[in-house]
Amino acid sequence: MFEQIKIQRLSMSSIYKLLAVGTTFSLVPFSTLMGVLSLFGAQTITWDGKHLIGYDGLIASPFIGLFLSAFITLFMGTMCCIGLWLYSLWRPLSLKVEAVDNLDIDKLIRESEEAMTTRD
Repeated sequence: MFEQIKIQRLSMSSIYKLLAVGTTFSLVPFSTLMGVLSLFGAQTITWDGKHLIGYDGLIASPFIGLFLSAFITLFMGTMCCIGLWLYSLWRPLSLKVEAVDNLDIDKLIRESEEAMTTRD
């Protein structure tokens, strides 16, 4: 279940991480889909003003997605950091989060040691 927490500020690394994960896992699959369409002759991938069709478009499309993701993350991350910093001067931010169950590290270590002894 979600809990509501109030924070004064997010760290810059958290903002960049959220944007990087969000843009990478949305733009790379989308650009790869466009690369698959270019494999079948669609003019969906453009680089340096030229359409890449066929295998060229398929190979270039994930890299174009990564490039776009990095550019958007850097630009929008900087804008978000500035905007959230200004917002934090007036009031705290309210977030809804879902807690992750804590892992029992000792149990994991014991299980891995047992697995290692049975393998030998």
